[in-house]
Amino acid sequence: MATDMTLSEVLRDPLIRQVLRADGIAPDVFSAALKQAAAGLRRSPGLPRASTEALTGSISIE
Repeated sequence: MATDMTLSEVLRDPLIRQVLRADGIAPDVFSAALKQAAAGLRRSPGLPRASTEALTGSISIE
């Protein structure tokens, strides 16, 4: 069963923060990259709307 995390939950998650730190990526840079990717997907004509809406508010972790 999948659990959805919001972007703020992802950025507060200790394991994700540890990986970001290990990779030298600032949380605000990571957040901006995710938002930019979601915006790009929303503009892609080939994707169904439901697929892109899920990216704007939450990330699904299985």
